[in-house]
Amino acid sequence: MSAQRTAIGIALAFTILPAIASDYLGKGPDGHDNGAAHACTGTQPSQAAVICVRAGAASGGNGAASTPLSTINAAIAAAKAGDIVQVAAGTYLENVALGAFNAGSGKHLTLLGGFNADFSARDASQYITTINGGDLAPAVALHVQMAAGERTTLDGFTLTHGRGLGNDWSDGRGAGGGVHAQVFGHGEIVISHNVIHANRTASHTAGDTRGGGIHAETEAWDPAFTGVVRIEDNTVRDNLAGKGAGINIIGREAVVLRNLIQDNTSHGDHGGGLYVSTRIPQVRDNVIRGNVVGATAGYGWGGGIIVAGAGADLQGNVITDNHAPSIGSGVFWDEAAVGTMKNDLIFKNRCASGGVAIYIDGQQETPPQGGSVVEIENLTLADHLCPGGGTVIELERGSTLSMRNSILWNNSGGIGNEAFWNNTLDMAWSIAQEPGIGNFHADPLFANADAGDYHLRSGGGRFTPTGWVIDAVHSPAIDAGDPASDPSQETEPNGAHINLGAYGNTVQASRSVGNSAIFADGFEETMF
Repeated sequence: MSAQRTAIGIALAFTILPAIASDYLGKGPDGHDNGAAHACTGTQPSQAAVICVRAGAASGGNGAASTPLSTINAAIAAAKAGDIVQVAAGTYLENVALGAFNAGSGKHLTLLGGFNADFSARDASQYITTINGGDLAPAVALHVQMAAGERTTLDGFTLTHGRGLGNDWSDGRGAGGGVHAQVFGHGEIVISHNVIHANRTASHTAGDTRGGGIHAETEAWDPAFTGVVRIEDNTVRDNLAGKGAGINIIGREAVVLRNLIQDNTSHGDHGGGLYVSTRIPQVRDNVIRGNVVGATAGYGWGGGIIVAGAGADLQGNVITDNHAPSIGSGVFWDEAAVGTMKNDLIFKNRCASGGVAIYIDGQQETPPQGGSVVEIENLTLADHLCPGGGTVIELERGSTLSMRNSILWNNSGGIGNEAFWNNTLDMAWSIAQEPGIGNFHADPLFANADAGDYHLRSGGGRFTPTGWVIDAVHSPAIDAGDPASDPSQETEPNGAHINLGAYGNTVQASRSVGNSAIFADGFEETMF
C-alpha cells in the first residue's frame, strides 16, 4: 500500500460548510432581513399594492416612492388584505397595531423594514428602521384573523421601548412589550429578522406578565384551527418581564428557530429566556444565553427555557450562561411536560448551591404521579459547576427520562433520581457516571471548552469554521454511540457508528480514523 498526496484543494475533496458570522456555526440569526424588496406602487383600490413609508415625509402622500406616507399605522389603515408595507430607515414613535386584542383584523399584511430613503435598496443592518413604543403599549401588536394559507409578516425592524398590552385578562394581560401577536383560526404570523430590545411587560417586577420581548399565541380551543406563529432569526435581548422575559409562546403551535435570546430578565419565578406552553412547539438552532429568572422573587426555575405543561421539540440549541437561583438554570420541564431534546449543547450555566442544569418535574407530590416525560439524544451537558455541589439533572414526582448517545462531563454531580419519587431513568451509550448499557466515564477531549468549542478532537478530522483539522489525540466519544442509531449525516469516514454528544449525526461530527486524512494546508491524503 502506498500513499499519494493529491494536489486538489480541500473544497474539492470535501464538502465544507461556509463560515457563518455567529459564535456557534449554524445557530442563531441567519441574515438581517428576508431579502424581499418591491417597487413602491402607492395605495391601489383593487390591485395588490406596495405602500411605502418614510419618517418625516410630507403629508398628503399616497405611499409611492416619491410621495410616501409618514407613519406605519397610516399605511396599515390604507392597506387591504395581501398588501405590502415597506418602511425606510428612521425612528417611528408609534405603537403599530393591526387589529385589536381578541378582535382580529381580516387583513393579512407584509411589513418590511430596512429600506434606504428612496426605497431603491434594502439592508436592515445598514438602514435601521426603529419602532419606539414610548413605554406606552407594544411596539407592534398583530391581531389577525386569517384563512388557511394566508400569512402576516413582520421582518427587518428594530423594536424598542414597548410596554405589554393592557393590564389584565380583558385587555391583554400586560403581555408582549416588543411584539404582541395573536393568530385567530388559521394562517400564520411570521416574526423574523428583528432586533427586539429594551422592552417590558406591564408590572414586570410584581405580576405574572409574560413575554417582555415577544408574546405570541395561536387560537387552540377548536381542534380544526391550524394557526401557527413562526419566530425566526431575531435578536431578542435586554427585555424585562414577570415570566418568560425574552419570548412567551402559548396556544396551538409555534416555531422558534435560529434566534438569539440573550440577557433577558424575569423578575418572577418561572422562565428567564423562553417560556413554552404551546401544544406543538418546535425550538431549534437558537442561542439562549445570559438570561436570568427570579431577579426580584429571589427564587426561580428555568433560567434559559421552561416547558410548562406542554409538549416541546428542542433540537440543536446552544444554552449557556443562564441563571436560576433555585434549580434548572438551563432547562426546566414542568407540570407533566412531554418532549424531546436532540443535539443540544448546554454548558456553563450559572447556579446557586445545589442547582441543576436540567430539572424534570411532575405535577403531584403526594403520591407522586403525572410526571414529565423527556427523551434526550446526543446531548452535550458540560461544565455545570455549582457552589456546594449538587446534581446536573434532577428528576422528581414520577418523571421519566430516556437518554442516549450523550456526554455529561465536568459537572457538579450526576443525575438526581431519588427512589421515593417513583421516577424512571433509562440511560445508555453515553459518557456519564451512571450505569447503563454502553455507558463509560472518560474525558471526551473537547476541542476547546474554555472557548465554548465542544467538538470532539479527532485524528481523522475535526470541523472548524475554516475547514477540517487533524488532532494529535482522538476522542473516545467518536463512534461510541448506540449501534442502532443512525450515523448517516456524519461525513466520511464515520465508522458506521454515531458519535456521542451534540454534534453526533450532524455534518459537524468529528470523523473516524479511516482511509483518508487531511493535511493542515487543506490537501487530502488518499490511501490505496
